[in-house]
Amino acid sequence: MQLQDPADVLEGVYVANVTPFRDDERYSVDVDAYLAHVAWLAGRGVTGVIPFGTNGEGPSVTTREKQAVLDALVPVAGSLHVVATVAEGNLPDTLDLLAHLDDLPVRAVMVLPPYYFRPVSTDGLRRFYDRVLAATRHPVVLYHIPKYAVPLPPDLVTGLPVWGVKDSGGEPGYAAEVHAAGKGVLVGTEDDLPGRLGTAHGSISALANIVPEQVVALYRQVRDGRSAEAAALSAHLQQVRAMTKQHDSAGVLKKVAEQRHGHPMGTVRPPLSPVPPTFDAVAAAERAVAGPVR
Repeated sequence: MQLQDPADVLEGVYVANVTPFRDDERYSVDVDAYLAHVAWLAGRGVTGVIPFGTNGEGPSVTTREKQAVLDALVPVAGSLHVVATVAEGNLPDTLDLLAHLDDLPVRAVMVLPPYYFRPVSTDGLRRFYDRVLAATRHPVVLYHIPKYAVPLPPDLVTGLPVWGVKDSGGEPGYAAEVHAAGKGVLVGTEDDLPGRLGTAHGSISALANIVPEQVVALYRQVRDGRSAEAAALSAHLQQVRAMTKQHDSAGVLKKVAEQRHGHPMGTVRPPLSPVPPTFDAVAAAERAVAGPVR
């Protein structure tokens, strides 16, 4: 599915929302905590959420677990866009999750290619996405994250009837080429927003788990051409991002989110490591919210 204007489908700030896991034998998903966190985000100006991406530890979550969470989330999302990440590592599980999502009113699906075999040809990627497109009624966002997965050449994105791409590659020329072909672009970090004015429809943000108000403010500043304000806020958010990288970032985001809204956010699922007891989540939350917001 491809609309004439990509902004008709996706535009604004989308949260790469984290997944709370219980500290039990299987590190089971805490669905109640998941929904409480999303409800808190919904009241802070974000456009939508992106369940089970990188910061949501998607590759560590089974297809069945994702289905159960999405079944609980979508009916209570209200006006919040839900863009479901499909990163199953193989075509059959990808098609199974897409079939399940066809019964849910998600805004779009964001589909990662199988990521074990590298390199693969553009023809192989096209064959995979042709099957994806035939299997879903929802708009499809491709996920370009070369640090962890198979890179998606821009001519693949522009040559398929997809909405566009989440670009986590960090190369401005990539987004510009995709945008020039009439496709949508969501940048993979809020750091990239100020430099992508005119070529991005918004951002998929990990930091919006803990400072959604600030990421929304940055998006509006960039959109409205308030470059000085955007530069100041972006500098602060870069410091917050550096803080989250001191340990496995998903764990840090969960601990700081707990301080923001008071809901228990659990732990991470192996192979990620939990935040050590020495981490001061209270101080981290205070530093995070101290940035300039207009």
